[in-house]
Amino acid sequence: MQIKKGLEIRNIAGEKVLIMQGRIGMDMTKVVSFNPTAEWLWDTLYDREFSLEDVGSLLAGRFQVTAEEAEAGAKNWVDQLKQCNAIE
Repeated sequence: MQIKKGLEIRNIAGEKVLIMQGRIGMDMTKVVSFNPTAEWLWDTLYDREFSLEDVGSLLAGRFQVTAEEAEAGAKNWVDQLKQCNAIE
């Protein structure tokens, strides 16, 4: 999988957010807020192919968490980005 090209995290009023524009005439705009870990994963994985296991390995390598915690965090991050259609 890969983060869609052209998407950018923006700093709005001190918050890191991704704004997903809906189609013209439809109210489908989504705003996704990023905590520092989610932003770090985004920056690390932007513009490259990755798997769920890659995300888990990054989390386990950076933070002192169990493999199960890293896997759960990775799944949550990927699921949230899939929900807003930010991953191809």
